[in-house]
Amino acid sequence: MKVAALGDIHAPKYFDLFKKSLEEFLKRKEGVSAFLLAGDLIDGGRYDQLDIIRELIRKVDLPTYSCFGNNEYQEYSDIVMKKLPEVVFLDDNCMKLKRIEDDVAIVGSRGVLDKPTYWQKKNWNDADEIYEKRRNKLNELADMCQADMKILLIHYPPTLKIVKGENPRFTEQMGSNKLDPVIKKFNLVITAHAHKGKKLVEIDGIPVYNVSLPLNGGIRILEVKQKHGLEKYM
Repeated sequence: MKVAALGDIHAPKYFDLFKKSLEEFLKRKEGVSAFLLAGDLIDGGRYDQLDIIRELIRKVDLPTYSCFGNNEYQEYSDIVMKKLPEVVFLDDNCMKLKRIEDDVAIVGSRGVLDKPTYWQKKNWNDADEIYEKRRNKLNELADMCQADMKILLIHYPPTLKIVKGENPRFTEQMGSNKLDPVIKKFNLVITAHAHKGKKLVEIDGIPVYNVSLPLNGGIRILEVKQKHGLEKYM
């Protein structure tokens, strides 16, 4: 099975790159079963940008799934979903992929930070509790969501190995090293957020792929096999 994936459009910042990469993708999308978005479609709550993003996503004509990123502010999630009705948003929940023959389930989440950011500590009284509850929720979802193949679509990297290349001072504020037990319950993990991180790492043989648009320079096509996780990427 093939899926196409990207994250961190940060519209308007990388919108032109997204537009160009989408045009290239449409020429080679044959055999792709789903289009996956790993969050941060917009920059800093710029919800006005969702209209132009929608115009491009409609051209994909594939089942499209997304998690939220930190730039899609949690309190305005409904605005994002209303403006992108073609996209199925997963917010700490699980769903079977539609319109494909394989038995594939996807869990989507904003993700977890080992150390809340300065802004989060200042504005959320329960930042640590929020992430602890989400870790527990993801572990439950990984067990509850049954399928021959399971994909985790998560904005914040679930391993700090993939953040290597970013400023080491902020590593713990970019992802988590506490989700290894969760990762091991999936066949493939797709993440973003780390614009200068690594493109691919493995946790006990499970591939964790960083599909950040500024890092990869385009949309990635991942070929997935049930017993081998990520077979190859293009």
